[in-house]
Amino acid sequence: MVHAVRALEQTGPLDDAQAMAEAFARHTHPQARLRERAWLLGQRLGLPAQMARWRDAAWWLGAALAVAVVLMANGMVFAILAQGRSIHAGSALVAALGVHLVTLGVWLATLVLAPRWPGAWGRWSLGALLLRVLAWWPADRTAPSPLSAPLATGARQMLRQARLAPWGLGLVSHLVWAASFVWVLLGLLGAFAFREYRLTWESTIFDPAFFQALVQASGWLPAQLGFAVPDGAVCMAGQMAPAALAAGPDACTRAAAWWLLGCVAVYGLLPRLLCAAWCAGVWQRRKKRLALDTADPYLRQLLARWDAMAPAYITDPEPLALPGATSAPGGSAPDASAHRSAIAWIGFELPQAQAWPPPQAASAALVERIAGTQDERSRVLAALARLHPGALVLVCNAAATPDRGTERFLREACSHAGQCALWLVLPGSPGAPSGSAPPSAPAQRWRDWLDTRGLPTVPTFTDAAQAQSWAEQVSTTPP
Repeated sequence: MVHAVRALEQTGPLDDAQAMAEAFARHTHPQARLRERAWLLGQRLGLPAQMARWRDAAWWLGAALAVAVVLMANGMVFAILAQGRSIHAGSALVAALGVHLVTLGVWLATLVLAPRWPGAWGRWSLGALLLRVLAWWPADRTAPSPLSAPLATGARQMLRQARLAPWGLGLVSHLVWAASFVWVLLGLLGAFAFREYRLTWESTIFDPAFFQALVQASGWLPAQLGFAVPDGAVCMAGQMAPAALAAGPDACTRAAAWWLLGCVAVYGLLPRLLCAAWCAGVWQRRKKRLALDTADPYLRQLLARWDAMAPAYITDPEPLALPGATSAPGGSAPDASAHRSAIAWIGFELPQAQAWPPPQAASAALVERIAGTQDERSRVLAALARLHPGALVLVCNAAATPDRGTERFLREACSHAGQCALWLVLPGSPGAPSGSAPPSAPAQRWRDWLDTRGLPTVPTFTDAAQAQSWAEQVSTTPP
């Protein structure tokens, strides 16, 4: 999810002020905060729903890939079997195992090449093909979802970063191949059981000794598992006899059929099952150690924003000034009464639908609206420090949950004003988006939060007119 959100943000940053605040309040570990932020943004954008559609589509696409491989393998094998019921055993073996052995060798090579060329697996793996098809899977049966491409990009980045690409996508490939070999074996077994075939060994350039050595070498491992292996010398001698062409299937022909079945099972199905189990074991072991690379510049920027939300602690306070002490030469203390009558209105993390500025702030000396980023906070705090207004009205979304970032900004902003108050914008209140939520519960939650945070003197208002009246009264009251 983190990588998918990152892919979406490559075209422009998302409005993540609320997600950042909630992740900051719920978690303290950087990894957990990064995942929580991505999950909250993903829920807003519909990424979990798209992932659910992917899971449903993956089963159908996996089945389609298996059927395609089965049709390919069976087509090649039975094209040979249909040639007059006299087939070349070596050709049938190559047809059944040739493509499989090549792709298996390529996958094994990627295990060695992956650390040097992370994208080496992408062109050969059936799992990678499945991922590319999912990226174009239509969301409404007419057009691909705009969320599919970022999800596919995120999946590839996660697999590449964790070095799981050859194992995760290889697992899909091995399972598809294993399913195809099951059907190939069933097809061959059915063909040999209900139709008569004669396996031959003729060749123009190879002598009989070559085929004898091939049968003995390839049949050794199947023989250990109980499969029959024909005697190459006897079969070749019988095949050369004129009577063998008119005779029915003999023991040598039946042994050759079992030899072919054994080779497909031992050199085709068994390696794919073992590789699938290997991939599953590595996947499960490495999945437990999945972690985000916090050294990445994109993630470092997010972590820096959370660091800025943390409350500031004074570790080396300045000594209190002695009575009669004067300022340093050339310095001057800020005149707190210079802007005593000034009023400031600051909108903090308000909904996008919230109209701004409010009519009550028409005569204010400072009117700002910020989404909560560090740059915005620094700019507004600097403006408050220069103005030092007598009254500060901080406008907040009552439906939001106050957190430590809100507390820190409130304390810093109030330190630059004579007095400060909160106007809690409620759904349905003047100047706020329409809604039907009762005003008492959100306001009381903020009131309780202020009391527990040691800010009981900060008044709260749910009506803009009351907030304006308070600000005007404070700004006109002499110190």
